[in-house]
Amino acid sequence: MNRRPTTQQITISIIFSAALFVIALTWDDVAPVWRALVVGLAALVVLLFVFTRPRSLGTAPNPLVDIVEQVVADETRRPWNPTTLPWLPSRSGPKSLLLVPAADYHLAEMVPLAEELERRGLETRLAIGESPWSRTWQGLHWYQGVEMHQLPTPEQVAADISIVVTMKDTGSMTDWVTEARALGATVVGKVEGAQDFWDTDTPERRLPYRNLDLVLCQGRFDVEAIGDRETEIVGSTRLERLFWAPPLAPRQPMAVINLNFVYGVRTAYRDLWLDTAIAGCEQAGIPYVVSVHPAERTRLKTNRTTRVAAARLLPQATILISRFSTLPFEAMARGVPFVYHNPHGESVQTFSDPLGAFAITDDASSLGSALKAASEPGHPAREKTRDFMERFLDIGEHRSEQRAAAAVERLLGGSGA
Repeated sequence: MNRRPTTQQITISIIFSAALFVIALTWDDVAPVWRALVVGLAALVVLLFVFTRPRSLGTAPNPLVDIVEQVVADETRRPWNPTTLPWLPSRSGPKSLLLVPAADYHLAEMVPLAEELERRGLETRLAIGESPWSRTWQGLHWYQGVEMHQLPTPEQVAADISIVVTMKDTGSMTDWVTEARALGATVVGKVEGAQDFWDTDTPERRLPYRNLDLVLCQGRFDVEAIGDRETEIVGSTRLERLFWAPPLAPRQPMAVINLNFVYGVRTAYRDLWLDTAIAGCEQAGIPYVVSVHPAERTRLKTNRTTRVAAARLLPQATILISRFSTLPFEAMARGVPFVYHNPHGESVQTFSDPLGAFAITDDASSLGSALKAASEPGHPAREKTRDFMERFLDIGEHRSEQRAAAAVERLLGGSGA
């Protein structure tokens, strides 16, 4: 977070600069006592600026700095340096199950599933590759008892593993999944959050969740989107937990702007999107903070930014502003109002039909109006999102990890492993 220098600092800087200018012209004529005074002023200015470290001059103070710094403090309070264990062959006996997360928030799905599989008497390992490690190891702060292995090769999977459950079959996992299946491994995918199943707004042809033996879906929307694959609805452990959490206490108005234009997806529209999002907040008179995606490297024009994940800021937020992302599911599950801001013309189907759950805006004016409407007292966020969430998230009689474990167990029995 940026901090503004104090008035005293600026005043001292001006006096000091003027004194140096005068002395530079008349140094030989200046008495020693005045020379000493100037040196003392110089030392004072250096001390002030070294210990306060102002990052920019003339930027407005950020009223949200205390909230964000508290979240940062919470994140860094756990001294923990997780690593991965080398992959060793299984001992004699039944083959193990392998769970493969690909991001830190995937751990909230995979760890409970691993524990449930172990409760059913099935030996289970978790592993992660080199590419997702930088996006995953921070999440292990919350799971310090979990052993994370190095991702085995497809040949090791074929020898040691009965079934693989992975959170994705695209990107860094594409070749690994393809090779493992070619060697006879059974690979199951678990859908997590929002997905562009049709590659509508992505620059490449990924076809997510198509190269798998079984896809565990969150709800009927996922099933309809990938109807050409074998599917089973099991819900989402992470979203269920958020949905079941107690309602958030009343808070001071604050909008969290989720800036997420990374990995080559419509990055040319970043400035347009952010400028109109900020203008909409200013029009509505609501304070805001911009949560910048960790992979974002572009210099931004506002000082109201933080690298703290937007998901960590949701408990302090009274509204979320986002483009296509998984975060809106988290907000709606928590009862935080959400606005889908789309001035750049995304066409992915996930948020195209809100079913009354949220507003869709395409410029600063429409966003400002939506923010004002959502800020009215008694805004029934969870009631408004019920139909939408039921379509995307199936909450059954049993928890998601129990339903997913049962599906894996059935597949394991059917495979004869």
